[in-house]
Amino acid sequence: MIDRIPLNGTFELTARCNLECKMCMIRIDHRQMSELGGRERTFKEWVSMAHEVKEAGTLGLLLTGGEPLLRPDFADIYRAIAKMGFILTLYTNATMITPEIFKVLKEYPPHRVGVTVYGASADSYKKVTGSEEAYERMLEGVQLLQTLPSILSIRTTIIKDNRKDLNQIVQWARSLGSNVEFNLSRIVTKPVRGGIAQVEESRLTPEENAAMIKERNMEIFLSPLKKFITENKFHKCNREEVNSEEVNNKDADYDTSGSDKDKLSQSLYGCDAGMNSYTITWDGRLIGCQMLEDHWTYPFQSGFLQAWEEFPLHTVPIRLPKECIGCEISCCACPATRMAETGSMSGWPKYLCREGKLSKLMEEEVIAELENIMKEGLIDANI
Repeated sequence: MIDRIPLNGTFELTARCNLECKMCMIRIDHRQMSELGGRERTFKEWVSMAHEVKEAGTLGLLLTGGEPLLRPDFADIYRAIAKMGFILTLYTNATMITPEIFKVLKEYPPHRVGVTVYGASADSYKKVTGSEEAYERMLEGVQLLQTLPSILSIRTTIIKDNRKDLNQIVQWARSLGSNVEFNLSRIVTKPVRGGIAQVEESRLTPEENAAMIKERNMEIFLSPLKKFITENKFHKCNREEVNSEEVNNKDADYDTSGSDKDKLSQSLYGCDAGMNSYTITWDGRLIGCQMLEDHWTYPFQSGFLQAWEEFPLHTVPIRLPKECIGCEISCCACPATRMAETGSMSGWPKYLCREGKLSKLMEEEVIAELENIMKEGLIDANI
């Protein structure tokens, strides 16, 4: 196993949120917190922990929730941590940016701000989050965040209630400027840590997801391909050319390099979780990522460095499901999503398997369509 260095951390300041999104796998309320027997960590505890992770080698730190701005002491926590020199990222729904919070963000701008957007109208926000007022508050929040010298990343998860809004969300995100990132997530996983996600009734079917992938890929690649053809004067193109850097788009979400088996042999979970990244939960547990709930250590009790060093001792070997062995489809299944879907990190997630296979077929259809465009002599038509 390669060396483990805690370069990137996530502080889950709270699991509470002011919205009630149908697909949220994190959000819980005070009653659920009490039932789980946990408590949110205090201002002093988070600031002390930040000092510890800095000493242990953490460079990048994500502050998230729930909705972290919901904490009355968020501005104090943020200011204290920002002064330590981390490469800071903040995830928020942008509906709770008070003058006090904006003042501290302006004073200590984060490197990146990720804003989760749930629709393109008040009606969609009402359906997805339970609050139609949140839509206008989000727009006002984004307007403020745009004035910061931070990278702004618009993030959206598509479910049945906002599927019709996707194109409008994309267009709105693009209208914010060419330097604004856009990240689309289509996979809604079942909660493993007490979240309120209504997965079965809210997420798209594998067929709907695959159709959306085709729609997005045609939009992402068609215009760049035409430009690529014109500039290079090519009359034909093969699959490798279609996927070259010149037609790649920053909207691509997934790393499909290497097999699951190879990744697992070099890490704990087949990714950076527990190797170069970690999450400290609202109630003080060290886990690999926010989607995991298997084994953990307690950094607020033992100290971060000891908890980090002991972490691998609390993990168990992960076996690929027999259905996945030898499969060449790059699906969205990882140990965390397999745990969410099946209750076991080695379980076979039927939903994700079907979604991956259908999405692969759609991607191949897109490639074929793009190749046909080139064969039809668009260059001669002076595109």
